Amino acid sequence: MIKTPYFIADRLIFISLFGQFQMDALTEVLKAVQLHSTVHCRSEFSAPWGVQIERTDYASFHVVTRGNCWLEVEGFKTPIPLTGGDLIVLPTGVAHILRDALDSPIVPLAELLANRPCQGQLTLSYGGGGNPAMILCGRASFEERERNPLLAALPPLIHIKGEEGQAVEWLDTTLQFIACECYLNHPGAEMMITYLSSILFIQAVRAYITNLPESAGGWLQALIDPHISVALGMIHQHPEAAWTVELLAKQVNLSRSAFAARFKSLVGEAPLQYVIRWRMYKAVQLLRSTNKTLKEVAESIGYESEAAFSRAFKRQMEHSPGAYRHLTVKAD
Repeated sequence: MIKTPYFIADRLIFISLFGQFQMDALTEVLKAVQLHSTVHCRSEFSAPWGVQIERTDYASFHVVTRGNCWLEVEGFKTPIPLTGGDLIVLPTGVAHILRDALDSPIVPLAELLANRPCQGQLTLSYGGGGNPAMILCGRASFEERERNPLLAALPPLIHIKGEEGQAVEWLDTTLQFIACECYLNHPGAEMMITYLSSILFIQAVRAYITNLPESAGGWLQALIDPHISVALGMIHQHPEAAWTVELLAKQVNLSRSAFAARFKSLVGEAPLQYVIRWRMYKAVQLLRSTNKTLKEVAESIGYESEAAFSRAFKRQMEHSPGAYRHLTVKAD
């Protein structure tokens, strides 16, 4: 049985009337993207050079801070030219190659690092002594990436182009901070770089989503749709509310049928199915990262009883909440 917090419904009506932007769906989704770790290396290459990066479970990113190169991505037929200021994000960790020319020989990154290891967050030098290129490389892992709707919806490649050989202003500022932390290497530098990398990732995702054409459709388009994004924001911020299709439609000033059709068209599932999936995602986070009792977890996502929560969780996750917590703690 789902709990019915009438005060939340009243609050949502107030917010709908006086400040819908407080329910920013993208903000709520980005909060759930928990950056787990990063590895950085400022790579100084000289032609001819080529590096092959195998498929990994990590997201990868590269920023060309000087010079030019080519990017070849597994599954993409056409190589992509990169120039100074370009940012590449590979959210799914797809295999790819970076090199100065399409006929330059390539070396696996693992082999290169074994022979010329980065010292902490410092510099990797490689190449034949010709035209230089400098690339800031990094990778990051995310907790529960397989269940996070944002990470699942992102394409294998995000390319943020520089402006006249320079990084766009928002990226340049973040890169300056990262470069400063790498260079000074003060105590706490690793944590600072992790935070800055999280900002860089969020900036890249936001830039990608806000520039999506209206014809793109899908869950990412839903995050910026004037009606559905508000509904998603409310669901994300208040998973414990007693949501109905009628209540959600009312908050975004659409009829029930129009809201339900538009929601399913963009998100790919019915509104209440999404509510359940988001509740389970939040439950997984709480089970992994807190010591809340199962009853407390159930109440925080809108279930009046532990038994009702356990049944719903097992239908979605194939394990009871207690068994899931035991398995994830053991794995960690």
